[in-house]
Amino acid sequence: MKKKQEGDRLTICLDGRVDSTNAADFERELLEAAAGASGEDIILDAEELEYISSAGLRGLMKLRKQTGRSMSIVNVSPDIYEIFDTTGFTDLFDVKKRLRSISVEGCEKIGRGANGEIYRLDPETIVKVYTGVRNSPEKIAHNRELSKKVFTHGIPSVIPFDMVKVGDDYGLVYEMLSGGSLANHLSKHPEEIELYGKKLAELLRTLHETTFEKGELQDARKPYLDDIELLRNTGWYTDAEADRLITLVEGIPERNTFIHQDFHPGNIMLMDGELVLIDVDDSGIGHPMLDLMGMYQVYVAAAKTGWTKMMMGLGEEEFRPLWNTALLEYLGKEHVDDIPEINRVLQGYTRMKHIRGVATSPQVPEELRKPAVEREKAELFDVIDTLYPVPKWF
Repeated sequence: MKKKQEGDRLTICLDGRVDSTNAADFERELLEAAAGASGEDIILDAEELEYISSAGLRGLMKLRKQTGRSMSIVNVSPDIYEIFDTTGFTDLFDVKKRLRSISVEGCEKIGRGANGEIYRLDPETIVKVYTGVRNSPEKIAHNRELSKKVFTHGIPSVIPFDMVKVGDDYGLVYEMLSGGSLANHLSKHPEEIELYGKKLAELLRTLHETTFEKGELQDARKPYLDDIELLRNTGWYTDAEADRLITLVEGIPERNTFIHQDFHPGNIMLMDGELVLIDVDDSGIGHPMLDLMGMYQVYVAAAKTGWTKMMMGLGEEEFRPLWNTALLEYLGKEHVDDIPEINRVLQGYTRMKHIRGVATSPQVPEELRKPAVEREKAELFDVIDTLYPVPKWF
């Protein structure tokens, strides 16, 4: 019986047939595997489990009673699920059926972002494949539920109808996205940048006219506050620096406005010429400024580095006019003279994310990391007192 400990989660792999002839050994091995658990959650992976009798089920019950911990049984085959359901185990355990497996070999890649890649499976179906250790099946399932919540609030978005296994990764399958990603479209039709810059502003206004009850979504300031604490705990910020930045972020007023947090062409799909969101994983509620901060980080800062060209096929030459059009259309032409100052303020706030990236990215050579972080910090703290808690334009 194999097991693995990942943070606060212990996974125990069940395999073979469990019946009256080996149920006692199964129970003993199960309890021994759980005895060394250092966290709170136990996952029972039933992918290789072929059969389990009532004697085996009693072993699972004993494990649940002895540990008193949160427990899930995952990757359950239809036949095993029927046993669990018939015996009432689905009421006692969090039982999840085995995901169907698909392949994206030979499929057109129509989008790419920090969390994964998007493939066209057929004319009416796409799959977003999540990559990286932080995209666990549990997190992806949570993202699926979040998508449903956002959709029912009227946000132009799509609901994933299935969660699947793609090799060693996991993905969400969506329907009715015949147009591909906006990034892919603009890379082929740069002459339409102004048109879609205006459409982006229109969609952004729609998002910011939508409200949620407090607690339905996370506070959109939380990722910034989490980054500050992470860099404080790892020594990149002194306590004084961290406290000063926390004061800055907490100075952005609370609101119940929907904030996407990752509003860029790689996360926006075309459906009959209109824009819809495919990725709402990081959504929250807060001040509209937080969305513009996130946009500036991609459309201006990341575009300058070449990251967007690599990830989305759009470079600074496309993103700069797209950003200028979207920003002016969103704020209104009466603010045309304010654009340089707005960009300066947004740049100041987004340095926090840039510092986090430089400090933690494995792509940054170690010999360059510290001087780069110190340089970015110096530039941030040099302007921090000129960053308004809320710019006057909002």
